[in-house]
Amino acid sequence: MSLKTQSLAPDVLVVIGDTYASNATLFLNGPDVLMVDALGSRADAEVLRRFVQDELRARVRLVVSTHGFSDHLAALQAFPEALVLAHERLEDTFRAERYQSEEEAGFFRAPELRVSAPLHLQWGRHALEVFPNTGHTPSTLNIDVPALDLLFSADTAVGNMAYLAYGAPEAIDAALARAEARGRSRVIQGHGGVVSSRTLGAARHYLRTLEFAVREARGEPERVRAISLGDCLPADVRGGGFEEVFHKRNLDEVVSRRLWA
Repeated sequence: MSLKTQSLAPDVLVVIGDTYASNATLFLNGPDVLMVDALGSRADAEVLRRFVQDELRARVRLVVSTHGFSDHLAALQAFPEALVLAHERLEDTFRAERYQSEEEAGFFRAPELRVSAPLHLQWGRHALEVFPNTGHTPSTLNIDVPALDLLFSADTAVGNMAYLAYGAPEAIDAALARAEARGRSRVIQGHGGVVSSRTLGAARHYLRTLEFAVREARGEPERVRAISLGDCLPADVRGGGFEEVFHKRNLDEVVSRRLWA
């Protein structure tokens, strides 16, 4: 098994795991590493541990967790010497997760550092602003890295859409707006490496058009479940297979919670 990597700078690597294409981003400062998020399986976590130890000849000293879902926590236990920094409601999010495998249920590790307000970190030559951006989950943190023209948006946008299972549409839209307001051209979501910040606007478009379509369907379950992903995305954006999965879940949420009824 091998991990895909993307280089953002000589001292910044994005690592993309095989499982769920979950991300981990490594900021190097000599032999010390700050890592953002921690992949989605023990197998990926072990490959990452060996990569850091054997190829980078470094040690992870600090992990910043953008939110508490298990598909971003797998490697926390692979680096026991590292401190974990997370939102104070990380565990609440982990316990609320609906789709966890037996393996994933064992990924939780209590953070040593808990935050509920913006925090500025300096790691080598990089200044990072970690700030709460709750909406998708109560534990969501975003990270702004101005020198890299980069924002870590967590799963506030999922591809070109938003996922409604754990938050109110209005709160998710507000979180997307706060992320957009940072004005960065590059975004790292929870999955898939570096993407354009246009994904944030596409996710807001998705929410608006989904609401309109649900109202047009008068909330009738059969008509709601017939709403297509393509009808909710911007005209120049095509959804992928994983977005179809989350769109179907969103339609179930709309029906069960009577959203926009």
